[in-house]
Amino acid sequence: MRGLVTDGDGGTTGTPTDFGPLIDFATRVLAPAGALSAVLYYFGYVRVQALYGYFGADVGSLGFSTVDYVVSSAGTFFVLLVTLLVAGVVAVAGHYLLQHVLEHVDVERRRLVWVGLGLTATALLVLGVVGLFRRAHPLFSPLFAPCALGAGTALLEYATTMAAASTKATDGVTAALHRTGTVRRALAGGLILASIFWLAANVALQRGVDSARAIELQLPSQHQAVVYSRDRIQISGPGVNVVPVETPSAAFAFRYNGLRTLVHSGGRWFLLPVGWTHDNGATVILLRDNMDTVRVDLAP
Repeated sequence: MRGLVTDGDGGTTGTPTDFGPLIDFATRVLAPAGALSAVLYYFGYVRVQALYGYFGADVGSLGFSTVDYVVSSAGTFFVLLVTLLVAGVVAVAGHYLLQHVLEHVDVERRRLVWVGLGLTATALLVLGVVGLFRRAHPLFSPLFAPCALGAGTALLEYATTMAAASTKATDGVTAALHRTGTVRRALAGGLILASIFWLAANVALQRGVDSARAIELQLPSQHQAVVYSRDRIQISGPGVNVVPVETPSAAFAFRYNGLRTLVHSGGRWFLLPVGWTHDNGATVILLRDNMDTVRVDLAP
């Protein structure tokens, strides 16, 4: 971005604004592959926990690997990346539009613009901080609070830097802003990264819950899981029925219908009754892979 400075006649000219420290700070934090993998793992873990926790399944019992969690975070990472790119495009376009407008107004009106932006940024910061401690409040959605915190931080730093460059600030104010520039941008960068991390975690959580609700709604149309067992086992739930296998030479004596596969992982089947809902108290059915006593077949 390029900042605005006044010329001798009170006009404005474009000069570079140094955002190098902020970019360098973000690069140093996110560049290492290990740090990025850890972040992706966390987002994947949050999504998986929200998805299977909706059905009452413990994440630890699923036996997922690190790769499973990283792959599960791909959707969240893509949404976050596109959102940040769009926000960047809007910010750059807004900067040049504002620069064009301010070139045609006097110093007093420019000051009013920067004060207005500063007040707006402060209000967003306050809302973001309040949302951090009042997450369950209906006024603060899971996405609004982190966006407010990040946008408020970026806007406040932008307004401060640009106001000092485009208006006639006193020598003391200019010197103070210059001395604190690196620290101020480092703190702003840290807050922005924290808000991005917070936003991504909330997106992962929401995506997990949305996926679980989609599975719940589509459960009757999912592929069937037919369980055969040598002995009668305690499988029950809404829509589940047991049928004795009448064939004398059959290896299994009972067949259980009305089941749907939630996931197969760690040598275990996690099955749901076809009539399962989040509110009816039905449980997830766990069966270990054991071809001698139990067999699970999948059918359309």
